[in-house]
Amino acid sequence: MQKLLRTLDNNKYKDKRRNIEDEFENWNGRWMPDRPNDPKPPPKVFPKNQQQYEYESITELPHKMYWPGRWIPDRPDNPKPSPKVFPKNQQQHEYESITDHEYKSIEEFPHEMYMGRVSPECDDAKTNLTIDWDHTPSEYTCYDHTIMPSKITARIYCENIPKMYKAAHKCMNQRIEYDNNIPLYGPHRPLWPVYGEYKYLPKQRWLHSLEHGAIVMLYHPCANPLEVERLKNLVSKCLWRHIITPYNYLEEERPLALLSWGCKLTMSYVNPTVVERFIQKRALQGPEKIIDDGQFQDGLMSRSNIVTDEADTVLCPNM
Repeated sequence: MQKLLRTLDNNKYKDKRRNIEDEFENWNGRWMPDRPNDPKPPPKVFPKNQQQYEYESITELPHKMYWPGRWIPDRPDNPKPSPKVFPKNQQQHEYESITDHEYKSIEEFPHEMYMGRVSPECDDAKTNLTIDWDHTPSEYTCYDHTIMPSKITARIYCENIPKMYKAAHKCMNQRIEYDNNIPLYGPHRPLWPVYGEYKYLPKQRWLHSLEHGAIVMLYHPCANPLEVERLKNLVSKCLWRHIITPYNYLEEERPLALLSWGCKLTMSYVNPTVVERFIQKRALQGPEKIIDDGQFQDGLMSRSNIVTDEADTVLCPNM
């Protein structure tokens, strides 16, 4: 019985296999990749300007042959440009397009490099002086009424300067601007002025004197001449390191002023005791303890005289 069943099953499956083979013979669709019994085609031959990639049936030009965009830094098959040759008066810095002259104009000169040294490319106390003052007489001339002294009290004002602050030295190709009409500290010129009285001295110069511990006397051009002379006499007898100059940015309410590094005393009239105390307490307190005289002399009317010694060991003696 079992043999009979096997025979019937075999005949049944033979019919099914025959039907499948007939379907293969009659299949009209696409064979992937090829029909099993088909002969293999001969290998394809590519032209020299073509390249075969992952699939034999796909050909394309190499990427670099048809890329229309920009190459960074350069197209591989482009010839390299010849190296740049700079003239003798030029120097290659961080960027090849910046000349030596242009580089110096944007470079921040170190604080110690040009301080006190006459340098034609930075500050020689003669070149480009009009960047600070165009020599107009309006800075030292009174065009209004004389300011008469009043009984208003003197005022002392001091800035809180950070201990680590270091004022920058700016060359004469850089303009220096300040936030306040009477700056008490800040960037200034590398060469400081000769001590004495000036027809007019720009603030970019006398700020350097303050840094060395000097006292700067400012007076409004319209201030009372008698009060101006009284203050000049007191200052000149107190210390050698002083600067005297007119300054029209003072308030008419207090047209006289004494400055030290970080502090100012403004007044309407001269009180010798107040003046003496301010000088004794605030003079020689600059961050740079330099006693040498300056190099800048433009507008100088008279040099100051040594009172005790060049170090001003005793301030306001015999007063």
